[in-house]
Amino acid sequence: MFWFTTPNPPAPAPAQPHQPACTDLDTAARPHTPLIAEMLALYRHTRPIGTLAGQEQSAEEYRLIARSVIHHIYEGWQQQTGGRGSIDDLLLLPRTPTTAPPDGDRARIPH
Repeated sequence: MFWFTTPNPPAPAPAQPHQPACTDLDTAARPHTPLIAEMLALYRHTRPIGTLAGQEQSAEEYRLIARSVIHHIYEGWQQQTGGRGSIDDLLLLPRTPTTAPPDGDRARIPH
């Protein structure tokens, strides 16, 4: 009778502490400043928002929180540009004179 044995399995790797999604960055090999690391984390955390928004309805809460997030991003942009940057600089498609609302009708970002 033949006895076949399997070799001892390798010892498991030491447990690594759980890393949240925000630390799993596409460009993690490149060193980042704290500012850029936070912006990349924000990007990673917001990717599923479109899908989640299609699965539930909470428009008022969404708008309130979205305005606060946009305010923080805009505040950072103001710091980066010495106060010269505008919210239009951050839009995917900057507003043109034909699509921009009149100055008096522009929504203000809450503080």
